[in-house]
Amino acid sequence: MSAPPVMPASAPAPVPATSGPSAVQKFIQDKDWKFYAAVASVSLIAGAGLYYLTRPSSEAEEPKSTKSKNKKKKNKKKSVANKDAASPASPEAKATATSDEKAATKASDEDVETMSAETIAGLSQKERSEHAHTLKTRGNSQYSSKKWEEAIRLYSQAIAFTPDPVFYSNRAACYSIIGKFDKVIEDTTLALKMNPVYVKALGRRAHALESTGKNQEAMYDFTALCILDGFKNESFAQSMERNLKKVADVKAKEILKTREERLPSTTFMSAYLDSFRKTAVPEEKPEEAETGDAQFQLAEYYLANRKYQQAVDCYNKAIELDTTHMAKALNMRGTFTFLMGDGKKALADFDKAIELDPNYVQTYIKRGSIFMEQGDAANTFQEFETAISIDPTDPNIYYHRGQVYFITGDYESAAKDYTKSIELEPLFVFSHIQYGVAQYKLGNISEAMNIFKKALKDFPESGDVNNYYGELLLDQQQYDQALERFDKAINLKPSNPLPYINKALLVFQWKQDPATAERLCLKSLEADPECDVAIATLGQLFLQQGKIEKAIEYFEKSIEMARTEAELTSAIGFREAANSQLVFARDYPEQSKALKRS
Repeated sequence: MSAPPVMPASAPAPVPATSGPSAVQKFIQDKDWKFYAAVASVSLIAGAGLYYLTRPSSEAEEPKSTKSKNKKKKNKKKSVANKDAASPASPEAKATATSDEKAATKASDEDVETMSAETIAGLSQKERSEHAHTLKTRGNSQYSSKKWEEAIRLYSQAIAFTPDPVFYSNRAACYSIIGKFDKVIEDTTLALKMNPVYVKALGRRAHALESTGKNQEAMYDFTALCILDGFKNESFAQSMERNLKKVADVKAKEILKTREERLPSTTFMSAYLDSFRKTAVPEEKPEEAETGDAQFQLAEYYLANRKYQQAVDCYNKAIELDTTHMAKALNMRGTFTFLMGDGKKALADFDKAIELDPNYVQTYIKRGSIFMEQGDAANTFQEFETAISIDPTDPNIYYHRGQVYFITGDYESAAKDYTKSIELEPLFVFSHIQYGVAQYKLGNISEAMNIFKKALKDFPESGDVNNYYGELLLDQQQYDQALERFDKAINLKPSNPLPYINKALLVFQWKQDPATAERLCLKSLEADPECDVAIATLGQLFLQQGKIEKAIEYFEKSIEMARTEAELTSAIGFREAANSQLVFARDYPEQSKALKRS
């Protein structure tokens, strides 16, 4: 399943070894813009470290001795830009040893360090240049002696003679060491106006921006560094990701402050609700009446027919009108609240439901799902143990506990629970699907494929079996067979958007046909206009094709649909990474064009 949402622990969302978002990311990584594929794991890079904030001197590029620099310059002449990139540990020394020595000789005749602006204005361009380089050389010496303020004074006087990006950048290095980051930003910005591809100045500004909490601007600078450097410097990428996460975290929290509750997509809701065995529901729509029980029956009818908003409204009314099915009504209201991302509020309903009916096993399972999403493993498994003590023959318990094991990577325990679920209820198709995927994850490929082949015979009308079997075939690059399964899944259940998305990934990977992949994803949105998986995949496809504005449009939709803070942060991360590409294209048009041509 492509780019699956973060499903609750009990949702039937099997993911093969290398399918899912990585299938799209791999193609992005093959392109010049490969850097942005890393954003998919943005929620995993928290705590990446404060390496760049605590590194004391390398970012300021401590100078080597003038003598050693001059020796290197005799042996190797480069352009300014190349020297900057090749000498990251020292302030720049543009003049050759001979010209520096001549300038120093002339400087002995008059004190260039205190020369007034009027006197400087009367000098020739050659004289100003020679004196400026003398001052820069003296500044480098003071820098090496860690006399930062004196170095700043000398670089400032050099600028008075001849404004030069190297002088500004060297002065910025001093300001960085003494913590005057606003001055660093000011000087490096001036340097970059003179030389937009000045990597040292760009790096200094990026770190200064981060140090002053201007993470979005820092992210843009680190992005430019990655691209200009040809993605050779891993530290640039780590810095970009660190700032990207900071930006996404802040924006996610701001959005959540004012966001109204809303139900996820029908596909998302159905994936979770279908993971429970069905109970008897009214075949025909009950008559509407202003009683608690009538509203409860109406809610059950809407639930069975996937009219989830109507179901929510009726469960709320049933509770208000004091239905005799209060425990189940609270259970379902808590379920919808949980799926909308408010686990704390959902727990209150589940706790009350258990007080009213302590033997209703499903409530313990769902409460366990909340604990799982909160990272509370102990309470998660305790809920399942309590459920088993109430009814050890309920197959739902083992299926959902198997899902918890699956999500946490304990595939062997998951397989055992799926097997137990199948023994207790052989006709529940998702237990067979998950059991096959668990075996696949364990590396038992042949057994996994046999499980799916048997499921195809036992459930010939199941689009889900065909779809997930197709995922395993796609993961093994058995494209023809996978295509057959996805087509079969679509024919059996045209309203399911997931096979369209999987087929889109297949034609993209197999036939390198982004146009067809795009059409298939749009087709999936016809099946479910709010399918978050389809929206996220489309954003990735547009990004890979360089259709940045279109990609951002779909990432914006992903942001609107995000259910939890983690999902919201990830979606914002994609959008901000795409925006970084636009900023780079704006600030570095020539380099951007060169990338597109290569």
